Amino acid sequence: MIGHHTIWDIYNCTSIKIKFVEPIKEILNQIVTEIHLTKVSESYKQFEPFGATGFILLEESHISIHTWPEHNFVAIDVFSCRAFDIDKINSLLNSYFETDEIKTKVIKRGLINQLK
Repeated sequence: MIGHHTIWDIYNCTSIKIKFVEPIKEILNQIVTEIHLTKVSESYKQFEPFGATGFILLEESHISIHTWPEHNFVAIDVFSCRAFDIDKINSLLNSYFETDEIKTKVIKRGLINQLK
């Protein structure tokens, strides 16, 4: 396998943490630090009146976040060529967004033996 693509659908989030760029920038960078990824660059967009999206380009691939404060919903994904502790990130996200519902899905990317 070439990479792990992990996606999180996070429901019932504390809305103040998903309305603006600064809090989403904070959580994305916490994830990068927590799983020892290497940041190349980052970009964020603030929507009006609220909502934000962000992307960090990594040496290992990328991480992104999209928020819908009007629905208290966040979508995050990490695509990495290196495995990491998903439970650790689930715990981090649960605590940060003060949520009671996180759905996690892992997609195995580039199954080499299936390409032949």
